[in-house]
Amino acid sequence: MFAIAKSKAERGVWSVDEPELQKPEPGMVMVDVIAAGICGTDYHIYSWDQWSSGRIKTPMVIGHEFVGVISAIGDGVEGYEIGERVSAECHIACGTCALCRSGNAHICEKTEIIGVDRPGIFAEKAIIPASNLWKVPDAIPDHHAAVFDPVGNAMHMVASADVRAKNVLIVGGGPIGLFAAAIAKSHGARTVTLQEPNQARAAIASELDLDLVVNPRHENSKSDILDLTDGRGPDAVLEVSGNGAALNAALDIAAPGATVALLGIPGGPVELDLGGKVVMKGIRLLGVTGRRMYETWFQVEAFMLKNPDLIEKVITHRLPARQFEKGFHLMDEGACGKVVLEFGHGALGEVA
Repeated sequence: MFAIAKSKAERGVWSVDEPELQKPEPGMVMVDVIAAGICGTDYHIYSWDQWSSGRIKTPMVIGHEFVGVISAIGDGVEGYEIGERVSAECHIACGTCALCRSGNAHICEKTEIIGVDRPGIFAEKAIIPASNLWKVPDAIPDHHAAVFDPVGNAMHMVASADVRAKNVLIVGGGPIGLFAAAIAKSHGARTVTLQEPNQARAAIASELDLDLVVNPRHENSKSDILDLTDGRGPDAVLEVSGNGAALNAALDIAAPGATVALLGIPGGPVELDLGGKVVMKGIRLLGVTGRRMYETWFQVEAFMLKNPDLIEKVITHRLPARQFEKGFHLMDEGACGKVVLEFGHGALGEVA
């Protein structure tokens, strides 16, 4: 079967011909993949940066954002039927540690990630633990259902910062930042500003009915944010860029007592003036990872059902899966929002 894998320890990913999957083991299901989103994690693996080169064992089929149809069911699985459309939480937690048993499975220290620590879903078929599946309502189209996972990241971050009636600043206009901006606006933020230097992504943000989109490289960007927030600065900062300079600038402009939620992962250590920028301003720093299992998934489902137009604006490219290289090149150039690869329903055409 066709799959996309990290075959070599160097920049790039490659198409491979994987053996057909056999009957799922107990507790597992086989899913025929319909569509899959290219995640920032997949791009890290493609780029073969410091994080991915220290984590990924090659060869490895990658990918973890998807929607598909159940085609086989292992023994002991209940509540699912062949032919049902599903997505899945990509973090496979142990289920028995103190974190898992106290409602914090999203930070389980024994977590394995699909497409990182075990074979992923950039393939015609994949094997997924039944306990991680999520049934997809009929009203949600395939290419929207394929991005439950990153919308979940954005939802978790927005919910953690409790943006209601607050002036919100999103730092970074990649897909998760764009989703977060749309969610914050729909969840009652007083104002929403998105900060992004890339013109293509700033243009997407401008279509989301935000209060302000700024280029941080422009000298008036800081004054524009302060004008919008009555001179106070943002009460909630959602940092998804992973850029140390951008984080420091956001801490400078944040209002005293602001919540700063950190989801972007820097490429290395970041130096902060904790005394002046955090302690003395009473800033609350909050690390955000993954999605809360499965509270966030319910929240994402409700958002998608009510706001399909916003999801559609962020998904800028839908490509046949064999054109995956084009998707990664678009990400290289910053010339896209969310890219979705289509595997099912005859979409596996030859590369154009």
